[in-house]
Amino acid sequence: MKRNHPILIKDKLEDKACFPEDLSNNTLDNLQFMHVTKEDTAQINRLILDKNHWQKTTFSNQQCEAIEISDTIFDSCDFSNTELIDSSFHRVLFKNCRLTGVNFADSYLSHCEFRQCTMPYTSFNFAKIRYTGWLSSDLSLSEFSDLDWKHCEFNDCHLENSTWLNTTFSGLNLSSCHFEQLYFSPDKIQGLIVNMDQMISIGLALGMVIDEPLDSSK
Repeated sequence: MKRNHPILIKDKLEDKACFPEDLSNNTLDNLQFMHVTKEDTAQINRLILDKNHWQKTTFSNQQCEAIEISDTIFDSCDFSNTELIDSSFHRVLFKNCRLTGVNFADSYLSHCEFRQCTMPYTSFNFAKIRYTGWLSSDLSLSEFSDLDWKHCEFNDCHLENSTWLNTTFSGLNLSSCHFEQLYFSPDKIQGLIVNMDQMISIGLALGMVIDEPLDSSK
């Protein structure tokens, strides 16, 4: 039977049920991971992280390419302005993380979750994403152009002025999210699930004129 709803991590990572080893032995707390200034940005290529639990760790201003992260939790970590290009993320939970300006372009994400994250100006352009969810996160001014996605979920997220050029919307449910304006390709809008207020905003963006009924009480 075909599954109609996305499979998200939910609490499986936090209760460690998905790992063969207890993550409590691999918890890293209050670290600065090669933290550098914008003027002296580090370059990290082909790094592999597996079965770790990172807490309050700073990864900001990194240049990372072709890294692989799996079965990992990032809790209250800072990735601001980090490049994560052409990288792979499998069963990764980002919880209460700062991801402002992070670039996931050309990356592959599978069974990941972004929970209560601050991530405006984040780019997922040309990424391939499967079974991934964004929950109660700020994605304003983020980019999802040329996105190859399946079974993704956005729940109670801020998407104001986000960009979705050349990305197919069919089956995507944004009805619980918050936005007044999106930038999208009109020929890709079919099948998008929205609420009534969002429908009006999208209609206006498409050049529609909303003719409100006259108030008979006047």
